[in-house]
Amino acid sequence: MVDVKQLTPLSYQLGEGPYWDETNQYLLFVDIMKGDVHRHYPDNLKQQTIHVDNSKQQTIHVEEGPTGDSVSFALPVEGKPSYLVVGLGRSLALVEWPLDAPDTLTVKAKAILHSVDQHSPTNRFNDGKCDPMGRIWAGTMAAETAPGVLAKHKAALYTLNTDLSIATGVDKISLSNGLAWNKEATTMYYIDSTDYAIYAFNYNAASGKIDNRRTVLDYKAASLGDDIPDGMTIDNNGNLWVANFYGHKVICIDPQVGKIIRQVSLPASNITSVCWGGTDYSTLYVTSSQVGISEDKVRTDKAQGGVFAVTGLGAQGAPPTNFKVDLSLLKSKIN
Repeated sequence: MVDVKQLTPLSYQLGEGPYWDETNQYLLFVDIMKGDVHRHYPDNLKQQTIHVDNSKQQTIHVEEGPTGDSVSFALPVEGKPSYLVVGLGRSLALVEWPLDAPDTLTVKAKAILHSVDQHSPTNRFNDGKCDPMGRIWAGTMAAETAPGVLAKHKAALYTLNTDLSIATGVDKISLSNGLAWNKEATTMYYIDSTDYAIYAFNYNAASGKIDNRRTVLDYKAASLGDDIPDGMTIDNNGNLWVANFYGHKVICIDPQVGKIIRQVSLPASNITSVCWGGTDYSTLYVTSSQVGISEDKVRTDKAQGGVFAVTGLGAQGAPPTNFKVDLSLLKSKIN
């Protein structure tokens, strides 16, 4: 039987970026517009938080538009568990968060690895994830006037390679979102939310190149109403699990036939992202957002913006890949 539980009574303005840390057995996630990164230990319910300070008083500061303080994802560095690469405004930044840190802590960026989208200063990074080879794929989006309402084709999907070079994977996108790779490392799945579609690309693991874009699922053709496709993960059977903003649900898609094969209802309306975790990767962790929900609803319904653990699905994922970079190269970027 499927069981949905909220991890804690806490809720978040824009919860996103769930990531299961295999080594330390905790869930990592962010509250984007507050600039916070959280880690939650399900075994003892301990939760810790860092706030990434991007104020102008800091030595390393990203000169941004109004989205400069956003932290859109946090990805661990292989071999250095205290290091995280975060999406900080329009930049990819390195922060340090020791395991023995206090439960609440303010940190600043140790280095800015790259800044992008100079032509659109109000853009920010959104979803980010490591591919099977340990590269970071991270996409941007324009500033929204409402969820899903923003300037079109002003953003891009970037690849931060393991040598710290950066490349553009897909250009002229609007709201970069979910990413997933099949276990054979031959296909990359990708969401540009304002297209209301899930795409597949041929993926070359050795080079990191993608081509042959095609549609896996068209949301309008699938009669999903106003649901917006958001974050995404994949299970060991190759099925996609997609968060539906406005939809109160996660849908499971068989990408080989382009069909929805099941859905999971959740108590929050704006579902933002998903990841597999737990000791056997059979728990689906789900984040949500309060954006666009009335203040009265947020005050009285703590499920809005909550983080959830879904069990009993009869499906499993695989451990995620950390950012694989030469640590000496990374440390050379630190001032």
